[in-house]
Amino acid sequence: MKRPYLVLSLLALFVAIPAILSAQNSQRIELLNADMSDFDQSVNAKATRLIGHVAFKHQNALMYCDSAYLFRDDNRLEAFNNIRITQGDTLTMTGNLLHYDGNSRLAQVYENVVLTDRKMVMHTNRLDYDMGKDIAFYTDSAHIVDGENVLTSHLGYFYSNTHDLFFRKNVILTNPKYTMNGDTLRYNTTNKTAFFLGPTYIRSAENLIYCESGWYNTQTQKSNFKQNSYLQTKDQLLKGDSVFYDRLKGIGKVFGNVAIIDTTNKITIQGDYGERHDMNDSSWVTGHALMIQEMDGDSLFMHGDTLLAIGSPQTDSSAKKQKDLFAFHHVVLFKKDLQGSCDSLVYKSSDSTITLYRNPILWSGLNQLTADSMIMQTANSGIQKIYLHSNSFITSQADSIETENSDTARFNQVRGKDMTGFLSNNKLYRIDVNGNGQTIYYAKDKTEKNFAVNRADCSDLIIYVEDNAVKGISLLNDPDGTLYPIHELSAKELRLKGFKWLGKLRPISKEEVIR
Repeated sequence: MKRPYLVLSLLALFVAIPAILSAQNSQRIELLNADMSDFDQSVNAKATRLIGHVAFKHQNALMYCDSAYLFRDDNRLEAFNNIRITQGDTLTMTGNLLHYDGNSRLAQVYENVVLTDRKMVMHTNRLDYDMGKDIAFYTDSAHIVDGENVLTSHLGYFYSNTHDLFFRKNVILTNPKYTMNGDTLRYNTTNKTAFFLGPTYIRSAENLIYCESGWYNTQTQKSNFKQNSYLQTKDQLLKGDSVFYDRLKGIGKVFGNVAIIDTTNKITIQGDYGERHDMNDSSWVTGHALMIQEMDGDSLFMHGDTLLAIGSPQTDSSAKKQKDLFAFHHVVLFKKDLQGSCDSLVYKSSDSTITLYRNPILWSGLNQLTADSMIMQTANSGIQKIYLHSNSFITSQADSIETENSDTARFNQVRGKDMTGFLSNNKLYRIDVNGNGQTIYYAKDKTEKNFAVNRADCSDLIIYVEDNAVKGISLLNDPDGTLYPIHELSAKELRLKGFKWLGKLRPISKEEVIR
């Protein structure tokens, strides 16, 4: 009863055998041409020696050489001199010696090996090419030329289907505009993009770039760098979690943990997002923006919604390159001996001045300075003068107080049209009041307790300060002053017009600069 099934199975097997043999034969290396052939017993009794214009075909690959041994039983060959292999219409490989296995489709080419794929040309001493997977690899250094780009490395893989090159160990990509050095790199010959897979340096005449991950399009000159990335120019370092750079436009954009470090002027600007523009030598940062500048052995901390630095024109090429700084909105300053706030601020390197706009406040020791606008004159990394313009007011606490609005709150006050404060070692020692001068100052007895208050009106005043306390007042031009017992004047009479105590706004540490 089972014999019909056995017969059918045997028939199916006999029908399949020719198909299997045919498939195997289609995988055999095919000899296309040779000027002369014979058998070389000294090599292999089954090896055919081929000489002159030798050509083979195996699947979609053509192989040419001057001479060869064909091992038909093993389906392999050894070829010598003027080796040329073509696969498809784009890939060509040449060399002096070829070992080819038709079963694994692995071609091993030695000596003066050249692999060409469209515009890309690779030079090496040995190249293994897996024709089944379209993968070439080398382990003894290679030199690749792709347009303007020249690449070298110790190890490498080439995927001809995707036109990707993978490089390992001592990777160098040289371009007329820059040079890349790294440990691991992927390069696509179609879109000319290099992908960084390890620590990489990119050096050019304009800057140095470092990253441990990212990509660089060598055609568009656009790039993105990640992992400990930074961009360094002659006098500036730009770093962040991620750096996007357009070399043609000279624009760098930084995302996350931004730091722009001006090594020449000892300025660091930090924030969440920043940009660098090479064309006009400018940089700006926003998002928790903070500027830190070394000044006179100390550091100035400044916050603003946006911080901007622009290189100022230099008439002398040998002069130190300067930066103009701009801070926009909600500006706060902190230095151990000086604090401040305003809406906007400008530092001009040409005259070393810092101008505070809209509701400026400065605190120096016990003194609070306010005006419509202020200018600080700096020199030798310190502040020399402070100019207060319009509605100038200086206030200081006369003694300790519990609340700002209590009846016991006592403040020394100076009011005038314009004022000039003179500083030594960043401490006020003299204040000149010009126009509409008014003062309220408390006199102390030997126990340092307030016992009287001096109220004076005078067009111009000179106030002398020592250790943040008033030591003397000179009244100029028609002075009118009276010393009152401390309880004779009402609280209202002890406040000059425009008085405001803004102590709550004063930052008491660098951590309070960003609030």
